[in-house]
Amino acid sequence: MQIFYIRKLPIVVLPLFLITFFGILSPLKVFAQEDVSIGMSPTYQNLKLQPGSKYTGELVTWNLSQESAKYKILVKGFKQIENTPGTAVLLSDEEEQKALYSAASWITVNRDTIELVPNKNEKILYEINVPQNATKGEYHAMISLISENYAKSPDSATFTNVSSGMPILIKIGDNFVESAELISFKTTKNIYEKPSVSFTTIINNTGDTHISPTGEIVLTNIFNKEIARIKFNANSQSLLRDNTGNYTTQWTDKLITENKQLAIGPIKAELIVTYRELQPGFAPLIAQTSFYIIPWKWILLFAIVIVLIVVLVRVKKHKKRLNSHK
Repeated sequence: MQIFYIRKLPIVVLPLFLITFFGILSPLKVFAQEDVSIGMSPTYQNLKLQPGSKYTGELVTWNLSQESAKYKILVKGFKQIENTPGTAVLLSDEEEQKALYSAASWITVNRDTIELVPNKNEKILYEINVPQNATKGEYHAMISLISENYAKSPDSATFTNVSSGMPILIKIGDNFVESAELISFKTTKNIYEKPSVSFTTIINNTGDTHISPTGEIVLTNIFNKEIARIKFNANSQSLLRDNTGNYTTQWTDKLITENKQLAIGPIKAELIVTYRELQPGFAPLIAQTSFYIIPWKWILLFAIVIVLIVVLVRVKKHKKRLNSHK
């Protein structure tokens, strides 16, 4: 678990890559400084509620390690790490007071602490009470399990282990606007020695709800032949409202690709991304870039071989002429 300190206040980074709380049902990846591993089900909640409504649910958690551990149960709002889609940072108390779309105050849990022993499930019951005066918007909070060491110590430096957390998104109202802007699409270099290319895509969420952009990068060679199709954002890392995300896509292949095309010289890359839940084909994000694949070592080796062949042929001819004059 990565822990960042700003003004001596701990900010805990929760990596949410494959779960992401907006669409991928897979176990939460645990990163902790202590050798403690926790499983959770469900890994996220995406709810649509109305002002004044109530929702009850349960979070099942278990210890995957062979040692018992005690945790404090904390409900906090969160924000996305700057330019990093599919991640979350728990809000500090000061940030919580200013957060317009934190749902932490709506959520209560049935216990403050929990002890997890190996090979045993434990349940955390929670209740969401939406205020009558809640306005339209997408609200969020996270139920997190934090090492009890922090709760017992006055020193914030002991805040060392956020083992797991369940993000909750709550939509209040209807007619949300899904809107995004493609800021840039480019490769990290202009010239590559072989087909091992990294693409960087920057997308800005300009709507009022989260989005999960997905799509393809289509590559064509100098002969206008398609040499590869690469999935964009294969893990469906989501982007919260009012956030910008940097997406990295890697392409690795051979000079003669899997579909028997030549990947040498100028290569054109076209990005096609959709991000809407309704009418996903409407208003796609499209961009193009180009780069070169120049296998200079092979070219140099080929040139040396040609030179050697030419030299050998000339030497042989020269010897023949000398022998003919004898």
